[in-house]
Amino acid sequence: MGILEKYKEFLPLDGVTALDDLGEGNTPLVRSASMGKGTGLFFKMEQLNPTGSFKDRFAAVETALMKQKGIKTFIATSSGNTGSALAAYSARHGIRCLLFVNEITPANKLNQMLVYGAEVFRVKDFGVTNELSAPIFNRLSELAQECNTRLVISAYKYSPDGMEGVKTIAYEMVEQLGAVPDHVFVPVGGGGLLSGIWRGFLDLKNRKLIDSLPRMNAVQPELNDTIVTPLAENAANARDVKTTTAISGLAVQVDIDASLALRSVRESGGIGCLVSDEEVFHAQEALSQREGIYVEPAGAVSTAGYLKSISTGAIGQNETAICILTGHGLKTAFAEAGTSERRVKVIDLGMIRRELIEQ
Repeated sequence: MGILEKYKEFLPLDGVTALDDLGEGNTPLVRSASMGKGTGLFFKMEQLNPTGSFKDRFAAVETALMKQKGIKTFIATSSGNTGSALAAYSARHGIRCLLFVNEITPANKLNQMLVYGAEVFRVKDFGVTNELSAPIFNRLSELAQECNTRLVISAYKYSPDGMEGVKTIAYEMVEQLGAVPDHVFVPVGGGGLLSGIWRGFLDLKNRKLIDSLPRMNAVQPELNDTIVTPLAENAANARDVKTTTAISGLAVQVDIDASLALRSVRESGGIGCLVSDEEVFHAQEALSQREGIYVEPAGAVSTAGYLKSISTGAIGQNETAICILTGHGLKTAFAEAGTSERRVKVIDLGMIRRELIEQ
């Protein structure tokens, strides 16, 4: 059972009968084996959704609503995971999906979109800077209006009903933990993921299903600091930046849902945390080699933020914390293959000896 049926009463699905999902959600909540300094570190394994990311929760709701409205074709923008999710769920519902992606979308994610039958267009200069991206985005908006269809973007600013699917992460964490965690660490690019999870906790609190709320902690790459510094400066809104981070999926240099995320962090009493790209890659490696969990770099950002917050004393070692792992490592495995190949030892038959084991 996916989120559409399980949480229908919490979602904007009144009158929607096309609940033919892919079993998204119900992702495991796994206790840390070695990285947690105390006993309370958990990982929410969103990389185990059907297409390998939390974006399936958004796509499940968004495509169900489009099918109910009789939409036969839609266009969408994506840096990777949203496109893969929309491609799969539109195939499930028999809807034509046209994806316009930016110049740095990893090859594996492009391949995944194509496998599901989406029509994919990589647009020159899209996603490089706001100045270059804005005319492209405006043209896509015009095209959607001209063709009487939807421009789908995984953000509350543009697709608020579909984004309500993200709230279900909060519901599951409370069910699985049997309590409200002290902290939730969330990677922030556009800001919709953190905002959606916070809305989910508020749902539960308003319905008196929980008595307390967690602190929502926003983790961003230093090179895409749209909300962490504004949080520290007590600013009312996020800021636009010129991003150069190598963390694909979090390179969102403009305020889409970032101000909404900033307000969610502040309302929850949480903190903002900046991590370097190198710290993210280190956390990705540690998750793989110490926990047996393989995520893409963006999926390791929350863990990098947790480790940094523990080391600086920003949170207590015995407080319960959940890190949201957003996307599977196979999403970017092609890009990392060259590095992996250099680390593989090449041997011949004569070198297969006991010394390989007894070192």
